Amino acid sequence: MIDSVRSTDIILTMDQASPQQMLVAIDSKLESKATMVVYGASAFMLLGEETRTSLDVDVAAPYCSGNVAALRNAITAAGYIINPPPHVQTDHIEWVGGERLSLEPPDDQAVLLWQGDRLSVLTVAPAALVASKLIRYDETDQSDIRSLCFRMNIRWEQVRDAVERLPVQFRHEAIVRENLDNLKQDMALWSVES
Repeated sequence: MIDSVRSTDIILTMDQASPQQMLVAIDSKLESKATMVVYGASAFMLLGEETRTSLDVDVAAPYCSGNVAALRNAITAAGYIINPPPHVQTDHIEWVGGERLSLEPPDDQAVLLWQGDRLSVLTVAPAALVASKLIRYDETDQSDIRSLCFRMNIRWEQVRDAVERLPVQFRHEAIVRENLDNLKQDMALWSVES
Protein backbone atom coordinates (compact mmCIF):
# COMPACT_ATOMS: atom_id res chain seq x y z
CA MET A 1 0.00 0.00 0.00
CA ILE A 2 1.41 3.43 -0.86
CA ASP A 3 1.64 6.17 1.75
CA SER A 4 -1.52 8.10 2.38
CA VAL A 5 -1.74 11.86 1.93
CA ARG A 6 -3.08 13.93 4.80
CA SER A 7 -4.60 17.28 4.04
CA THR A 8 -1.76 19.09 5.83
CA ASP A 9 1.17 17.24 4.24
CA ILE A 10 1.55 19.03 0.91
CA ILE A 11 0.28 22.00 -1.02
CA LEU A 12 -1.29 20.93 -4.29
CA THR A 13 -2.22 22.79 -7.44
CA MET A 14 -5.78 24.09 -7.52
CA ASP A 15 -7.00 21.19 -9.65
CA GLN A 16 -5.48 18.57 -7.37
CA ALA A 17 -6.57 20.44 -4.25
CA SER A 18 -10.28 20.27 -5.10
CA PRO A 19 -10.89 16.61 -4.18
CA GLN A 20 -8.79 17.00 -1.04
CA GLN A 21 -10.75 20.08 0.03
CA MET A 22 -13.94 18.14 -0.52
CA LEU A 23 -12.67 15.21 1.57
CA VAL A 24 -11.57 17.51 4.41
CA ALA A 25 -15.04 19.08 4.46
CA ILE A 26 -16.80 15.69 4.44
CA ASP A 27 -14.50 14.36 7.17
CA SER A 28 -15.35 17.34 9.37
CA LYS A 29 -19.07 16.48 9.17
CA LEU A 30 -18.70 12.79 10.05
CA GLU A 31 -19.37 11.59 13.58
CA SER A 32 -18.20 8.01 13.07
CA LYS A 33 -15.64 6.23 10.93
CA ALA A 34 -16.44 5.54 7.28
CA THR A 35 -14.56 4.30 4.24
CA MET A 36 -15.23 5.70 0.79
CA VAL A 37 -13.96 3.92 -2.33
CA VAL A 38 -13.28 6.25 -5.25
CA TYR A 39 -12.21 5.72 -8.84
CA GLY A 40 -12.13 7.71 -12.06
CA ALA A 41 -10.46 11.11 -12.39
CA SER A 42 -10.45 11.87 -8.67
CA ALA A 43 -8.52 8.69 -7.91
CA PHE A 44 -5.91 9.63 -10.51
CA MET A 45 -5.74 13.16 -9.09
CA LEU A 46 -5.26 11.85 -5.55
CA LEU A 47 -2.55 9.54 -6.88
CA GLY A 48 -0.68 12.65 -8.06
CA GLU A 49 -1.79 13.12 -11.67
CA GLU A 50 -0.93 16.83 -11.87
CA THR A 51 -2.63 17.69 -15.17
CA ARG A 52 -5.95 15.98 -14.40
CA THR A 53 -9.08 17.99 -13.62
CA SER A 54 -12.63 17.00 -12.79
CA LEU A 55 -15.77 18.44 -11.25
CA ASP A 56 -16.76 15.20 -9.56
CA VAL A 57 -15.55 12.48 -7.27
CA ASP A 58 -16.75 9.07 -8.47
CA VAL A 59 -17.71 6.96 -5.46
CA ALA A 60 -18.15 3.20 -5.77
CA ALA A 61 -21.23 3.07 -3.55
CA PRO A 62 -21.42 -0.73 -3.04
CA TYR A 63 -17.84 -0.79 -1.71
CA CYS A 64 -18.21 1.99 0.87
CA SER A 65 -18.34 0.89 4.49
CA GLY A 66 -19.23 2.20 7.90
CA ASN A 67 -22.47 4.09 8.32
CA VAL A 68 -23.13 4.82 4.63
CA ALA A 69 -26.27 6.86 5.35
CA ALA A 70 -24.22 9.06 7.70
CA LEU A 71 -21.54 9.36 5.00
CA ARG A 72 -24.11 10.58 2.48
CA ASN A 73 -25.47 13.01 5.07
CA ALA A 74 -21.94 14.29 5.73
CA ILE A 75 -21.45 14.90 2.00
CA THR A 76 -24.55 17.08 1.79
CA ALA A 77 -23.80 18.76 5.15
CA ALA A 78 -20.40 19.71 3.73
CA GLY A 79 -22.22 21.50 0.90
CA TYR A 80 -21.77 19.00 -1.94
CA ILE A 81 -24.48 17.65 -4.20
CA ILE A 82 -24.81 13.92 -4.83
CA ASN A 83 -25.66 12.99 -8.44
CA PRO A 84 -26.80 16.41 -9.65
CA PRO A 85 -28.58 16.87 -12.99
CA PRO A 86 -26.21 17.09 -15.99
CA HIS A 87 -26.62 20.88 -16.34
CA VAL A 88 -25.19 21.50 -12.83
CA GLN A 89 -21.49 22.31 -13.28
CA THR A 90 -20.04 22.40 -9.78
CA ASP A 91 -17.89 20.15 -7.60
CA HIS A 92 -20.03 17.17 -6.64
CA ILE A 93 -20.16 13.48 -5.80
CA GLU A 94 -21.17 10.87 -8.36
CA TRP A 95 -22.59 8.10 -6.17
CA VAL A 96 -22.32 5.13 -8.55
CA GLY A 97 -24.46 2.07 -7.86
CA GLY A 98 -23.73 -1.52 -8.84
CA GLU A 99 -25.55 -1.42 -12.16
CA ARG A 100 -23.14 1.25 -13.53
CA LEU A 101 -20.01 0.29 -11.61
CA SER A 102 -17.25 -1.06 -13.88
CA LEU A 103 -14.89 -1.67 -10.97
CA GLU A 104 -13.84 -4.73 -9.02
CA PRO A 105 -14.17 -4.66 -5.21
CA PRO A 106 -11.10 -3.44 -3.34
CA ASP A 107 -8.84 -6.20 -2.05
CA ASP A 108 -5.58 -6.37 -0.10
CA GLN A 109 -3.89 -4.42 -2.93
CA ALA A 110 -6.21 -1.43 -2.43
CA VAL A 111 -4.49 1.94 -2.17
CA LEU A 112 -5.15 4.36 0.68
CA LEU A 113 -5.48 7.73 -1.06
CA TRP A 114 -6.41 9.97 1.84
CA GLN A 115 -6.94 9.66 5.58
CA GLY A 116 -8.85 12.10 7.73
CA ASP A 117 -9.91 11.88 11.35
CA ARG A 118 -12.92 9.70 10.52
CA LEU A 119 -12.91 9.29 6.75
CA SER A 120 -10.64 6.87 4.89
CA VAL A 121 -10.56 7.09 1.10
CA LEU A 122 -9.38 4.09 -0.91
CA THR A 123 -9.15 3.07 -4.50
CA VAL A 124 -8.63 -0.36 -6.01
CA ALA A 125 -5.24 -1.78 -6.99
CA PRO A 126 -3.61 0.22 -9.82
CA ALA A 127 -4.20 -2.48 -12.48
CA ALA A 128 -7.87 -2.65 -11.46
CA LEU A 129 -8.11 1.13 -11.76
CA VAL A 130 -6.76 0.82 -15.31
CA ALA A 131 -9.27 -1.97 -16.09
CA SER A 132 -12.12 0.30 -14.97
CA LYS A 133 -11.12 2.82 -17.66
CA LEU A 134 -11.53 0.30 -20.49
CA ILE A 135 -15.29 0.81 -20.65
CA ARG A 136 -14.55 4.08 -22.46
CA TYR A 137 -10.78 4.40 -23.19
CA ASP A 138 -10.97 7.86 -24.77
CA GLU A 139 -7.95 10.18 -25.10
CA THR A 140 -8.19 11.36 -21.49
CA ASP A 141 -8.44 7.78 -20.23
CA GLN A 142 -5.46 6.79 -22.36
CA SER A 143 -3.40 9.64 -20.89
CA ASP A 144 -4.40 8.66 -17.33
CA ILE A 145 -3.56 5.02 -18.00
CA ARG A 146 -0.22 5.73 -19.61
CA SER A 147 0.87 7.94 -16.72
CA LEU A 148 -0.22 5.44 -14.09
CA CYS A 149 1.33 2.48 -15.92
CA PHE A 150 4.71 4.21 -16.06
CA ARG A 151 4.61 5.48 -12.47
CA MET A 152 3.47 2.17 -10.98
CA ASN A 153 5.08 -0.27 -13.44
CA ILE A 154 1.76 -1.86 -14.42
CA ARG A 155 1.98 -4.68 -16.96
CA TRP A 156 -0.71 -5.56 -19.50
CA GLU A 157 -1.11 -9.04 -17.97
CA GLN A 158 -2.06 -7.43 -14.65
CA VAL A 159 -4.76 -5.38 -16.40
CA ARG A 160 -5.98 -8.46 -18.29
CA ASP A 161 -6.33 -10.30 -14.96
CA ALA A 162 -8.15 -7.29 -13.46
CA VAL A 163 -10.63 -7.31 -16.34
CA GLU A 164 -11.50 -10.89 -15.35
CA ARG A 165 -12.49 -9.57 -11.91
CA LEU A 166 -14.79 -6.81 -13.18
CA PRO A 167 -18.49 -7.21 -12.42
CA VAL A 168 -19.92 -9.76 -14.83
CA GLN A 169 -21.90 -7.24 -16.90
CA PHE A 170 -18.62 -5.44 -17.78
CA ARG A 171 -16.23 -8.40 -17.81
CA HIS A 172 -17.63 -9.74 -21.08
CA GLU A 173 -18.60 -6.41 -22.62
CA ALA A 174 -17.32 -6.28 -26.22
CA ILE A 175 -16.01 -2.72 -25.88
CA VAL A 176 -13.99 -3.66 -22.78
CA ARG A 177 -12.43 -6.62 -24.61
CA GLU A 178 -11.69 -4.48 -27.66
CA ASN A 179 -10.12 -1.77 -25.52
CA LEU A 180 -8.05 -4.36 -23.65
CA ASP A 181 -6.57 -5.35 -27.03
CA ASN A 182 -6.07 -1.65 -27.86
CA LEU A 183 -4.27 -1.19 -24.55
CA LYS A 184 -1.96 -4.10 -25.34
CA GLN A 185 -1.00 -2.45 -28.62
CA ASP A 186 -0.61 0.96 -26.97
CA MET A 187 1.59 -0.43 -24.20
CA ALA A 188 3.86 -2.02 -26.81
CA LEU A 189 4.19 1.40 -28.49
CA TRP A 190 4.84 3.14 -25.16
CA SER A 191 7.72 0.78 -24.39
CA VAL A 192 9.26 1.48 -27.82
CA GLU A 193 8.88 5.26 -27.32
CA SER A 194 10.50 5.33 -23.87
